[in-house]
Amino acid sequence: MRKLSPHVDTHKTKGDRVCDLIAILIFVAVIIYTLFQWNQLPEQVPIHFNGAGEVDNYGSKWFLFLLPMISAGLFALLEFLERHPETHNYPKHLSETNAPMFYQYSRRLLNRVKNLSLLLMVYIQWEVVRVALGYSTEMSNLFFGGFLALMFVVMFFGVYHMRKIK
Repeated sequence: MRKLSPHVDTHKTKGDRVCDLIAILIFVAVIIYTLFQWNQLPEQVPIHFNGAGEVDNYGSKWFLFLLPMISAGLFALLEFLERHPETHNYPKHLSETNAPMFYQYSRRLLNRVKNLSLLLMVYIQWEVVRVALGYSTEMSNLFFGGFLALMFVVMFFGVYHMRKIK
């Protein structure tokens, strides 16, 4: 049976709170933008893009409410995990001595992944609206791919730093 991780209080840094605030403000701005554009949107909007960024499926414009709901749910789940780093899976050498450092790195990693995930969903919402309105014909693979690459870089370095803890 696996030993429970010790509980250690960790607190968000000012940088973490700024990242949260920026992501939430951009999220709210895109929702407001979507609502302002609602009457101009066609009944059918893009709901899926292929690997080349081209639209390959359309659906009801009401789909545009699903993305923010998924985003908010994912954000809430990752926020919960960020606030409870003792619930994460750590190496066997976790101890009372090194737990605070593991928790801090884990919490910071989750904060960055949480905010990047929210911004990625915001970008998808933005692109769906832009394509639906005819301002663009496809999603930018460069931007989307860059976002995904940034998320993997953040995760790589987060795990790398945690692996160095003894």
